[in-house]
Amino acid sequence: MHLTLRQSGFGYFLSEWGVTVEDIGAILKRIRERNGYSMRKVASDTGFSLSFLSKLESGKSSITVKNLVKLLNYYGVTLADVFGQVKKEQYIYPLERRKIIESSESVKIETLVDLKGASMEPLIVRFNPRAKYFEEVEHGGEEFAIILKGNFRFEIDGVSYYMKEGDAAYFPGFKEHKWENVSEDFGEVLMITTPPSI
Repeated sequence: MHLTLRQSGFGYFLSEWGVTVEDIGAILKRIRERNGYSMRKVASDTGFSLSFLSKLESGKSSITVKNLVKLLNYYGVTLADVFGQVKKEQYIYPLERRKIIESSESVKIETLVDLKGASMEPLIVRFNPRAKYFEEVEHGGEEFAIILKGNFRFEIDGVSYYMKEGDAAYFPGFKEHKWENVSEDFGEVLMITTPPSI
């Protein structure tokens, strides 16, 4: 999934967390340096090229959601750890404050809670008609998903399952899994992962 910016979505998310687009690369660079890692070590350990990491840290390259999660996991942090603001005793997260990530595969992810240190991560994932997410998604912990709208093909361990509105899945996050909206309408899935991975 390729991250793109949207004034009412990711742009609002950047302003809420007090960063600009240009800050993102600098923040990733600070995390790397704080860990005492050279760019060459990160490239060797993660499989990312030196050229890609250099462009990423200078704000000149985009990154997929899968690779962003991989990089943050390597550094031992989540998106909320890096950019989130701790809100004392906050229990309500209004609709208009949701953080939105869009992808080139016609999939949009809404992070419902931006609480730093949370033990779970609830997301609403919206799929365009016939949208596919065939990049293998792999993370630790566990995941729960329930179909809010549409019909989906869910693949895990090489086995496909067809799910309709109201159907739920619960599975280990380390198993490779894929999603496809098989309907001609927009589809929505509520996903909850633990620990947070985005």
